[in-house]
Amino acid sequence: MKKEFRSFKAAREFVHNLEIKNQRDWTTYCKSEKQPHDIPSRPDKIYKNKGWVNYGDWLGTGMIRHRDRKYWEYAKARDYVQKLEIKNTTIWRQYVKSGKLPKQIPADPMNVYKNKGWVSTGDWLGTDSVASFLRDYWSFEKARDYVHNLKMKSQSDWTLLVKSGKLPKQIPSTPSGVYKNNGWKSWGDWLGTGILQTQMRQYREFNDAREFVHSQNLKSTQDWRKFANSNKKPDDIPWSPYKVYKNKGWKGMGDWLGTGTISSIEKSKNYLSWSEAKKEYRRLHHEYNLNNQIQWTRFASKHKKLLEKLHLPESPWLVYTKERVWERMQK
Repeated sequence: MKKEFRSFKAAREFVHNLEIKNQRDWTTYCKSEKQPHDIPSRPDKIYKNKGWVNYGDWLGTGMIRHRDRKYWEYAKARDYVQKLEIKNTTIWRQYVKSGKLPKQIPADPMNVYKNKGWVSTGDWLGTDSVASFLRDYWSFEKARDYVHNLKMKSQSDWTLLVKSGKLPKQIPSTPSGVYKNNGWKSWGDWLGTGILQTQMRQYREFNDAREFVHSQNLKSTQDWRKFANSNKKPDDIPWSPYKVYKNKGWKGMGDWLGTGTISSIEKSKNYLSWSEAKKEYRRLHHEYNLNNQIQWTRFASKHKKLLEKLHLPESPWLVYTKERVWERMQK
């Protein structure tokens, strides 16, 4: 049986008295038990061509959908905004949220005035700020010379300069993008620090570098990190030698430092073959009632000398990677 609803005017008058503020609250109201059976949940469908205008009219809030609003022409709206002397986009957004913006001026002018006079936010606010891709920047060489004279030490200093607002408009805040294929090499080149990305640096041959490191009498990886972060490390000695000298002589930190200490994986040649090791692992699992990897790890950390005597690695899943060690050990 078809539902009978009140007339549009009677229904709208009833809804106005509810003082509902927006369409979301209206949806919540319709899901409650308070809604009369003769007031439709979708008035836009029921009263189409029967008085329906929009939800602002239905709820009595006066709100109109963005595309249905009537705004001033771009020039008139811009003149009004520029008299407000708003300095940037952040302040503009704060002004919009304050509720002081006239209804004839859109909160998102870029979309409303697209192809109708819109140039940029700088043009809209009167600050003359222009989007990066529209700006006229100095040539790469001129901009880099200016930056060199600032004598900044790092990219962090550059970020602070950009945030301070003291960077000339003729120099981009993102030079790597603006000057890509137009002179850009690296941040070290841009700032004048001479610092290059790892893959672009020229390092000593592995044997020469290792010989130098041996002369420093470093005893551990921690010592190496302290040395690498100090001013004592020459620029042609890499901070991450295992990356630079991979497949070029690298054998491990023990070899690099001259301590003779090598990792478990590097000592794998001294371990039992998997077929022999598997028998020992199973024996240990049964003897010490080890049922999972967590229990094994705890056991291994307490019995290092025993494992060394048996020529078994503490972490077999790293050494016997091809044998799917734990899966087979349980069989």
